[in-house]
Amino acid sequence: MTISPILPVYSPININFSYGQGVYLYDVNGKRYIDFHSGIAVSSLGHANPQLISALKLQGERLWHISNTYNIPAANNFAEKLKGNSFADTIFFTNSGSEAVECGLKIARAYQNGKGSKNRHRILTFHGAFHGRTFLTCATNDRQKFSELLNPYIDWCDNVEPNIESVRKAISNSIGVILIEPIQGQGGIKVMDAVFMKELRKLCDENDILLFFDCVQCGAGRTGKLFAYEHIGVEPDICALAKGIGGGFPLGACLATEKAAKYMKVGMHGSTFGGNPLATSVGNAVVDELLSSGFLENVEVRGKYLKNKLEGLASKFPMIEKVRGNGLMLGIKVKMDSQKFAEELSYRGLLTVGVTSDNVVRILPPLIITEKEIDEGIEILTQYLSDTNSHCTRDG
Repeated sequence: MTISPILPVYSPININFSYGQGVYLYDVNGKRYIDFHSGIAVSSLGHANPQLISALKLQGERLWHISNTYNIPAANNFAEKLKGNSFADTIFFTNSGSEAVECGLKIARAYQNGKGSKNRHRILTFHGAFHGRTFLTCATNDRQKFSELLNPYIDWCDNVEPNIESVRKAISNSIGVILIEPIQGQGGIKVMDAVFMKELRKLCDENDILLFFDCVQCGAGRTGKLFAYEHIGVEPDICALAKGIGGGFPLGACLATEKAAKYMKVGMHGSTFGGNPLATSVGNAVVDELLSSGFLENVEVRGKYLKNKLEGLASKFPMIEKVRGNGLMLGIKVKMDSQKFAEELSYRGLLTVGVTSDNVVRILPPLIITEKEIDEGIEILTQYLSDTNSHCTRDG
């Protein structure tokens, strides 16, 4: 038996893309696809975005890498922008969402240890959670979804249902941080209840537990706000950000309050590539676009338009059981294997995310999408549902 040159942990759909433009991708044969996938919520400003190309080209012709041994002006500017538009007082830059979550968990451990609560080393997470694929973040996920071959996991995590009664029962003197996605992505586009999130904040304050939001997928404007937590009026102590914040360039960030991060000292954490000039130059360009006049408001408008279209299909086709989500982070729960559903759509020219729990197909188009482009994708989806419904009727 011969193993593939790329470690066989992926099962890619057999489409080879050549280039992209805006919300479209083109394969090597010239076929056009409309992108409701965005590289799993990454290509926030579409493909070959002129502003991002310009930022990358300008920095790429000057300086690629120096490490954090020296000041990096682009990183400093980017940190100031994130600080000025969030709850945070300080930011650590990473290359991915998993790294951002790891950093936040380290900050939480340092906080509890620093104030003399070394027994508070456990992490409380939730059913349906997905926080990454490093060994620690695997332990914070809903482990029922992961391979038994990775057992035993790091035993620092407790996983409960996302409701306040379950949290109260799980709270003990060993819990130091609660980690939660305001909207679960991999878990099936499940929006956390606002009342629950406010009660969670109160419970954390009462017990001196840090509240950590994972906004890796639901941040960077995906919901029509820079951060999904802005919809519910609850601020965390720590927040992980990645995916769309780099617009396709590998970039992540861990944001924290001064209170949460006050025990972090020189040498306790670091990254060779984190915050490099190329990544943070692109990050600056992404945030400038997200914060430009009317951009996020337009995401909300387009999100409502798309959601209404999907709900219309759900009322017409029994294949769709439910429509979930906010802004342009949407999902449809279907009555078949979601991965097969997404793969069949892709061959018809519509790209979606099928690798999701609860048979949910994620709908994650670039934030620049227009109503006309939404209609184009909906037309492909409608035809597929119609064909599938016809086959089911005949088979029945």
